[in-house]
Formats: sequence, C-alpha cells, structure tokens
Amino acid sequence: GTVPGALSLCSLFMTSACCPVGSLPYLAATHTATGRVVDLGAVELYANTSAISSTNGILICPDVWGWNGGRVRAIADGLSEQGYKVAVGKFLAPALDGGTDGDALPPDGDFGMDWIKQFPWETQRPKVEAALGFLKAEGCSKIGVLGFCYGGHPACWASTVEPSVVCGVVLHPSMQLEGFAFGGDTAALLKSVRCPFLLAPAGNDLPMWSACGEFGEALKASAKGADCVFKEFPDMSHGWSCRGDLADEKVRRDVEAVMKDAIGFFAKYVLA
Repeated sequence: GTVPGALSLCSLFMTSACCPVGSLPYLAATHTATGRVVDLGAVELYANTSAISSTNGILICPDVWGWNGGRVRAIADGLSEQGYKVAVGKFLAPALDGGTDGDALPPDGDFGMDWIKQFPWETQRPKVEAALGFLKAEGCSKIGVLGFCYGGHPACWASTVEPSVVCGVVLHPSMQLEGFAFGGDTAALLKSVRCPFLLAPAGNDLPMWSACGEFGEALKASAKGADCVFKEFPDMSHGWSCRGDLADEKVRRDVEAVMKDAIGFFAKYVLA
C-alpha cells in the first residue's frame, strides 16, 4: 500500500569532493511550511513538533542549499505527519554570498572546496549536538538522522556521539568530504557509525557508495553493519530526492520509492 504524508509531497559541480558531475541544480522551495524557526544560539533550526505526544525525533541534515532549499521543509513536515518531532539544522552558516534563506549556497552558487572546508566536524559538532539536544528536550528518546548529500557527513558523525540516535538514512551520500575536504579518513568514519544506516546513492554517485564499494564495505564493518541497507537508484542523478523535478515521471517514481524506504527504515528503528 501507499504510505501517506511524505509520499504525497510529491550540473553545477565538477568535483567528486561533494556532488558529482551531472548533479541536479538548486530547486526553489515552494512548500508552505507548517513549522517554526527556533534559535538555540549555537544553531538555528526549522522545527515541526506538532506530533505533541511523540517521543520519536528526526534530525534532518540538509544538502549544500541548506535548511530551506528544495523539498527539505516539505519532507520535514511530511515526517511530522508520520508522528515524529522533526528538526532541520541550519548547519552551513556562515553562508556563501548570503546563501539560501541565510544558509549554505545561494540559488546560483557554485560549490567550492574553500567554502566547505569551513565546516569540519569539530566546527559542526556543537551545532549538531544543540539540535539533538532540542529534540531530547522536546521529549524524544529515540532519534533518527536524515542526511542529504553533504548532510550525510554530520549525520554519520552524530551517530558516533549521541546514544539516542538509533538509525540514519542518507540520500545521495557525500560523506567522502571527510577525506576530500576535512583531511580525515572516510572509511574510518563509516566504520565508527554506531547504528544501522540506509544509503541511497544515485546513478552518478561515486561507485564506492555501492554495497560492495570501498565505502559500502566500510559501513558494513561498523557496529551495526549487518543491519545497514543499500538501495541504489541507477536512473537518478545526485540530488534527486530533494531537488529533482517531480513533473518527470521517473523522478517522481524514485522520490516516492526512496521516501517510502526512509519512512520504513525510521519506523523499524525509531518507532519500534
């Protein structure tokens, strides 16, 4: 059957460092958001906590167009309808040239290594921990993390520092930034993940993200590696889940498919 909520919601770069060649461009947000902006000092959030009695949270770590690009807030509100308290982090501030709604890249912006290098985990950790703390203060005892592109990087790190993070989903992953941008070891980061993750690479994502690729094998070697799931979308381009054109029949098909996968994964671990 169909899953309600999120399903009804229905290149710029030449570097493997974040988004591969042929990645989808900026998509303006057209959704009328039903949540609110919260300023925690350490970080600002878009939050939808309308699921009043829920003890289940989801932290969304957006892509390089930030907390109000594409379908990010539409997805957040859809997950709220599924019974989660949801927070979207404004994690890529200071934004480039004003960014999109003050975060990350501006609509016509080009990804740059010098810009993203400002955001290693040491810089992002206080923001992510504040966002997770917000969800815990809202009564959430179990939290899932949802990362798009760049957002997979803080999502993976979050699982290493916060015991209430019980699973993660990363769509068109870019955790290779740990090595390319931040001088770390991507495989070591993936091996350190402490909960089950679902990864959904696009057809033009790095081959290392397949289940049998270098990064896939590293994730499978993590504490809950046997429970990690790889769902490849060969017809899609990097960015499709939150930036793809839903007027395209194949894009709509795979947006609905991947959101159904994500909702099922969160239900298994966060709602359980």
